[in-house]
Amino acid sequence: MKHRLLLAVAFVLLLAIGTGTVVAANVLAAQRLADDGRTAAQERTRGDEHGPDGEFHRFRLGSIAGERLEPNRDDFAARTDRDGPLLLFLPATRAKPAQYQRFLSTALGDGYHVLGLDYWNLGKTLSGTCEADARCYGQVQRNRFDGSRPSRFSEVTPAGSIVSRFRNAIEYLDDHDPDGGWGRFVDVHEDIDWSDIVVAGHSQGGGEAAYIAHIRSVRGALMFSSPVESLGAVHAAWMDRPGRTPVARMYAIDDVRDEFGPRIRGSWTALGLTGSSGPFRTDTAAPLAGADPHAILTDLGLGDPGQSHSRIVKDSTPLAADGTPVMLSLWQWLLHRFSNTPGDPAGSGGPAGPGSGASTPPVEASRSSDRS
Repeated sequence: MKHRLLLAVAFVLLLAIGTGTVVAANVLAAQRLADDGRTAAQERTRGDEHGPDGEFHRFRLGSIAGERLEPNRDDFAARTDRDGPLLLFLPATRAKPAQYQRFLSTALGDGYHVLGLDYWNLGKTLSGTCEADARCYGQVQRNRFDGSRPSRFSEVTPAGSIVSRFRNAIEYLDDHDPDGGWGRFVDVHEDIDWSDIVVAGHSQGGGEAAYIAHIRSVRGALMFSSPVESLGAVHAAWMDRPGRTPVARMYAIDDVRDEFGPRIRGSWTALGLTGSSGPFRTDTAAPLAGADPHAILTDLGLGDPGQSHSRIVKDSTPLAADGTPVMLSLWQWLLHRFSNTPGDPAGSGGPAGPGSGASTPPVEASRSSDRS
């Protein structure tokens, strides 16, 4: 009996020790997640991913203001020149920044700071969520942008919004690369300087980029296979009003076989991107020198309609015999609209940075900085 009692006491003690260890581990983990409201787990790109080893700084924001982020996929960042503009890239529905490294590498080679940012893009597509509800599009996009206007369609919190993730990513990058010029995109008051940021994205991410360009005056906007925000005669209601960024600083590209093509081209028309002559049509050739189309429709044979929607910019894009993406010249042409790179290898007659060309941002009365 005495031995049984001793064994029971020992078992209780061991159970208490084990439980205490688990609790302590959880407390330590919580402390790590609460590091100034954010945490980042960084690692270099793995050898099995596209791009030279170490080309991107790969990190993850685990939490913001004590709130664990969902989703929480790796962000990708890199820079060459500390004075280059920033390309902020937003992936498609359920996609992640890691799937766009070929395009991000192209932007990096063009002198951009590059940030492929994870954000709330789970669940149904935006087009599938809103369909013919014209007001739904802007409501969902605003919620994902800054966490305001939650609804049954989207309930992203301010901490998990694109604005919040962007600020914390820039803070993290500025901490780890203090000579990189990252801090100039967000000032000490947490105001974002959109005037030196090119917003870009694929599918849902491209639609979000277009919406950001509508409510903020950005350096430029690049939309790949997007926006998918029309259905027949109906389109996103926000497209009916003039935006903060003029159409002259917005460019879109898609493939003629894209399964969402009609909805995308309807959005282009609503935004005024196609002009009177319709989209510029090409295979892989960039527009000729002096031309400045804002909607480009390729005919590349990129696979079936579903594949065509993705291969315009994802790492699954076809490669030429020399291993470069067949889309490279068109990617470079688009990027040169806003880069600081001298010359124009794509043959369009020069970059559209400050002081050059038809796409040059107009002089504004004040810097385009604000709290979001």
